[in-house]
Amino acid sequence: MQTITINNHSYSFNEVKNSAYSIHDEYSTFVLNFCSEWLNGCNEFVFNTSGSTGVPKEVVAQRSQMRSSAQATIQALNLTSTENIYLCISAKMIGGAMMLVRALELGCNITIVSPTSNPFEQLNENHPYTLASFVPMQLYDAVTNFTLQNKLNRFSKILLGGAPASDNIITFLSTLNIKTWQTYGMTETLSHVALKLIGVDKYYTALPGVVFKQDERSCLCIESEITNNTWLITNDLINLISPTQFELIGRIDDVINSGGIKIFTYDVEQAIQRKLNELEIPPKPMFVCSMPDEKYGEVVVVIMLGEPLHETIQNKITEYCKETLGKYAAPKHYYAVSEFERLESGKVDKKKTLKTILNSLPNS
Repeated sequence: MQTITINNHSYSFNEVKNSAYSIHDEYSTFVLNFCSEWLNGCNEFVFNTSGSTGVPKEVVAQRSQMRSSAQATIQALNLTSTENIYLCISAKMIGGAMMLVRALELGCNITIVSPTSNPFEQLNENHPYTLASFVPMQLYDAVTNFTLQNKLNRFSKILLGGAPASDNIITFLSTLNIKTWQTYGMTETLSHVALKLIGVDKYYTALPGVVFKQDERSCLCIESEITNNTWLITNDLINLISPTQFELIGRIDDVINSGGIKIFTYDVEQAIQRKLNELEIPPKPMFVCSMPDEKYGEVVVVIMLGEPLHETIQNKITEYCKETLGKYAAPKHYYAVSEFERLESGKVDKKKTLKTILNSLPNS
């Protein structure tokens, strides 16, 4: 009998369909009500975008579009009704909600826990789960923790998305005996529309029924039943390999213009992580952004979580970025924070984090 288990309470699909469940907390209520609506044939669902690229907005998704998305993933990953899914990302956001839909469409067991930065805490080392979705932050501690690695290795398939993953996490995942796919998607595409198998694929490949093209800005455009058979124009810069494959470069609005030179924040972030590896310094959660500058227009800024890097290390990183990416890509300022500001989705709110830092500076 298929079951939905949330926060240690289990219900059959029929019990959920008939609303025969107890209300334990706000998150459980949301999840069980969503599942009940799906099982009862609700035709329309409303989601909010994460707000990571602008003001959050509502996206209205039709049942037919969501089913198309779920079935495309089921086909691409060869999922069956024997899957046992562990959901530890927020079901209030599209990625988590679509994992619920996949389980309901497959008729397989799913266990849901409240979103947490440590999703392994409630897992024993012999857990039965086969499929899970993670954001990179949730895997950060597993890179150096053998106990967490053992728990992670129990899964057979993993979806990784929600935010860019560092080279360290990608390298770590490539050493495990798990099929792990980096995902590309957004709320408007009802979760991912392209996958890249870590350690195997060089490019993102479309889900069945999805096609791609580029616009005049070299940004990705997407068309499928998931997008209601209309072209969805994104702000993601790509190299188009074919109508079903692309190489992701970065967001057009993540480009820093310093002294007239365009710099991709992703390139700088990867260069910094490479230099930290070379210096045998453990990887640090971080991001690169820009701040206004009277002379250059914008300059590169690094914001890291935790203790600040020693000035000597900062200087080595700056020189490395100059050598590999050019002088305008070299960070001009380094800031350390005890925690990042976050959006409701759990993603880092880069703009708010930078604003908090700038407001704390003298003469700000």
